[in-house]
Amino acid sequence: MTEAVSRSLEQQYEGFKACFGGEELKRACATLSGALIGGKLPAPLSKLAEDSDLHVRELAFAARQYAVATAENPKDFDALYNHGLVLQELSGKLAAASAEQVAMLRQACSRYEAAVALKPNSHAALYNWGVALSDLARAVKQSDPAEAVGALHLASQKYAQSLQLHPRNPQALNNWGLVLQELSSDARDWSERDALVRAAMEKFRLALRSRPDFDRGCYNLGTVFYTFAMALQGATDTSQSKSARDLSVRTLMAVAAQYICLAHALQPSKDIYRKSLSVVRQMLPLPFLRAGYLTAPRARSIGSVTETYRRDWFVLDHRSLRQASSMETSLSTAGAGVLSTQQRGASTAAAASNAASDDDPLVLPLEELLAVRRCAEPSLPEGGGIWISTQALPTGIYLVADDIAAADAWVDALVLCQHLVGSRSSEALEEALVPAPARRGKHGSAMAG
Repeated sequence: MTEAVSRSLEQQYEGFKACFGGEELKRACATLSGALIGGKLPAPLSKLAEDSDLHVRELAFAARQYAVATAENPKDFDALYNHGLVLQELSGKLAAASAEQVAMLRQACSRYEAAVALKPNSHAALYNWGVALSDLARAVKQSDPAEAVGALHLASQKYAQSLQLHPRNPQALNNWGLVLQELSSDARDWSERDALVRAAMEKFRLALRSRPDFDRGCYNLGTVFYTFAMALQGATDTSQSKSARDLSVRTLMAVAAQYICLAHALQPSKDIYRKSLSVVRQMLPLPFLRAGYLTAPRARSIGSVTETYRRDWFVLDHRSLRQASSMETSLSTAGAGVLSTQQRGASTAAAASNAASDDDPLVLPLEELLAVRRCAEPSLPEGGGIWISTQALPTGIYLVADDIAAADAWVDALVLCQHLVGSRSSEALEEALVPAPARRGKHGSAMAG
């Protein structure tokens, strides 16, 4: 209908061009805005203003408008802040690490600096200043390593200031973690690298606990564990013996695999997660996500005045956190490769002892979890405290991991598993742990036998 009307009008009136909105209208507006601004656009904006992408052209003209506005009124916070945003986005359209991109990122940083000087409590301006500094560090890393390191340190400060104003912002925490991880690669010695990596882990972990569906934070936490394990494996300036270092590497690898597996379960469609999981899946205590010692109250003593605690081997899969049976202990210790031979024998013996006792095994179904968090309860046995609230035990149950690092890994795993089961289903995690073809193969073998 509209096309017929268009052709009829164009035939009747010479030079008439019908426009029914959409792309044609946007192009007209972009052209008109450029004409109204007047003056020549500075390079490289002049090139971007002629880009085939309409959005890029609009950004280039917007940059010119904000430049004029800030020149007329240097105290216009909104113009300064928006100018920084536009320049930062446009820099991504230029050749990576080119002189033009570096210059545009430096200008974006100067816009954010001026905006923050006017409104020091703008967490958004501080956050985006940190992002621009991170981009600048990446752009000058090869040409000017010293400037890159300086930009990363300044970005770290901006993320910290932003989080003081807007605590637990998962994206700011994640980006701060990436900056610290990047700084760790240029650390002077192992001690400095260790401190920076652990600080990065803390930021990623806080991002995850703030927003359990934040798959990028989960994946980044896995990669920082993996990178740290590889660095430790090749390190010569640590105080650990070779056997202790090898055990630490295996433990770190298993934790890395845990987070990458969870990231894949959160977003199965992301190819990078699938490929990374294929590399680290064998480091998991399959068919479980996590396995290890926890000191827990005996099931029959829970809620009593004098709870009795015992250190046992536990496993976590897509169904529950539970005290392992003898068979589950054998499976998880053989698959993980984390325990030493002596520790593996002790865990198997403990499982056999538990099976012989008349106490019921402790089982916490994921679908019944209400809350999970770290705790520092002085009455608990020594180690890293964990508090878990369930539908059956709303006042909570206390568990104790062997150390704080293990407690953090247990809490992260439980928080994300709780989210997965609650928001999607247990099948998402099951598929990440044991893909369908493997499950079918296992069932087929069992049936054939």
